[in-house]
Amino acid sequence: MVQITQTDEEIKIIIELNRLITRKPDIVLLPTYLKFNNPPIFFERHLTQEIDEMASFCRILKNEARIVLIKKEKGMWPEIFQKLSKEELFQKRLEVSDQIVLRNKERDEKALERYELKRRNEIDREVRRETVMRERVKQFHEQACREAMTVAPKETHMKTKGDLSSHGSSSARASSRVGTPIAPRSMPALRSSARINVQFSTFKFDTPKRESQEGIQRPFVVESVPRSTDSNESNTSAQP
Repeated sequence: MVQITQTDEEIKIIIELNRLITRKPDIVLLPTYLKFNNPPIFFERHLTQEIDEMASFCRILKNEARIVLIKKEKGMWPEIFQKLSKEELFQKRLEVSDQIVLRNKERDEKALERYELKRRNEIDREVRRETVMRERVKQFHEQACREAMTVAPKETHMKTKGDLSSHGSSSARASSRVGTPIAPRSMPALRSSARINVQFSTFKFDTPKRESQEGIQRPFVVESVPRSTDSNESNTSAQP
């Protein structure tokens, strides 16, 4: 069941749904065309006058679909939908299909432009952030170098009470200076030239001479080992 009402500003179409919608319906809104396709429900009409397709909308509720068409020109329409024959309806569908293709192409191009713009903005933000971080690191490095080069002035004489009172302001300014003093490094003492006296002892150690030095060659003899263990075994066996 379809209910259609209109006012001077809009046209409201209510389509009753016999069951819950399980998938997204196919809804097309053009200046002079309307289509709602959710099988088995199919609603298609050609309008007599133009509407604002960007301001028009469709809401899917629990048991119905509400389509609100915003009129471009305010006023009551004597006829809302066109009465077309089969041939005219077929021709209109071809024209509408071409319009849908062109609209989808324009929508894709706009979506691509928005994506490119968003990506470009993200890259610009990243570049600015990296530049700020580099500038901060550079400033910190320069400040650290200046503090390392700053050395507190040394006092060359003892100050009296009069000097302290007269130079109070200068000492306050000097104490207010922030700096990292450099610790003095002591230079190593230089060695003096001298002569080292070295003396050697008269200790003498004689080593035994070798056979080649003695001139006498000793024959190679295999010495026999006394068999004391065998005699002992025989004596023990002879005892009762």
